[in-house]
Amino acid sequence: MANCPNCGVHLKKTYWKPNCPNCDVNIFYHGMQERLENDILTAEASLNRMYGVLDRVKASYIGSKLAIARIVLSLLPIGALFLPLAKIAVNVPFVSEEFTIDALKIYNAVSTLDFGGLFGMFSSESLSAALIMYALAIVFIALGAVTSLVGFILIFLSCAPKGIPRNLGFSGSALGCYVLSGLMFILSGSQFTSVLGEGFAASLSFGYPILIVAAIAPIVINLLIKKNPIVVVSSAEKRKKEIAEKAAKMAADMQEEQRKLEEQRMIEEAYAEEQAQKNQDK
Repeated sequence: MANCPNCGVHLKKTYWKPNCPNCDVNIFYHGMQERLENDILTAEASLNRMYGVLDRVKASYIGSKLAIARIVLSLLPIGALFLPLAKIAVNVPFVSEEFTIDALKIYNAVSTLDFGGLFGMFSSESLSAALIMYALAIVFIALGAVTSLVGFILIFLSCAPKGIPRNLGFSGSALGCYVLSGLMFILSGSQFTSVLGEGFAASLSFGYPILIVAAIAPIVINLLIKKNPIVVVSSAEKRKKEIAEKAAKMAADMQEEQRKLEEQRMIEEAYAEEQAQKNQDK
């Protein structure tokens, strides 16, 4: 059995009339206004949350001059990866070659690598340590590149509650990976030289210090933004203010129009009284 939403009287399942037999209220439309108001409030709250997210994303990118600078500085480490990071010179019997290493060459080398032959070289006691360090150098530079890229993508979350710590975490991790990659490369070069002699030489190139400086830049800019927080302008509050200003202007216009009509009415009444007085004098 159901109950009337107004008086609570029990209704049989076979009762299909729209009005309650006791209080005659329309059962379907009873409380419709309250339900509509609750739906409006729920929809407005959801809309305000969506606009709040969009406001934070917008502020993360163009909320201040520092935010705009962060976009550029966060791209610098990714761009620096394409500079010559290191160079290797091999001068042994039947082989004399010198080449530089950058992100593209690392990718091409890894994508065409013969892992079977590589694992065979790892079994060599004389070269295993050098190869492991060289492999770690590649792994760390790749991890740093991925971390820098993910950190750049997640800039849109910078104005979230944990946005700045997240940015600093990714930037710091990328910097650590780049430093470890350079260290592993230097150690592997020393190991190769000790095994192959003076015919092998490996050194870091001018792109590596640029990469390190570029990796420090996002950390510095995020610390500056942490010290000078970006103010997120609320679109919902702005819209409410604009609506209130328009409503106030409309009310003022209506009052002005009412005042003019009242003045016109008083003028017309005064004129009518003056005409009536003239007619009486005649």
